[in-house]
Amino acid sequence: MMITGLLASCTGEGCFGPQGPGGWWPMMHYGFGYGGMFMWIIFLIVIGLLIYFIVQAQKTKGNTPTQAESPIEILKRRYAKGEIAKEEYERMKKDLEG
Repeated sequence: MMITGLLASCTGEGCFGPQGPGGWWPMMHYGFGYGGMFMWIIFLIVIGLLIYFIVQAQKTKGNTPTQAESPIEILKRRYAKGEIAKEEYERMKKDLEG
């Protein structure tokens, strides 16, 4: 319906001249004009941000502990790694238990 209205309103060379219907053809460039170029840039930026946030979410998901360790478990782990001596371990264990 709209196309027939446009065709009926066109008269002579001005409508279907060397530049296409209504002289608009060179400005469109099938989405690659200035407007289309900026839209592609914005689209690529949005896609890049989505990928960035997905990767960051996956990284932080792996860093969270599954369950909280008790202070005694942390002390045992530090002693097993050799970070503290036996005397320190025994003293800290007494402090935590009593």
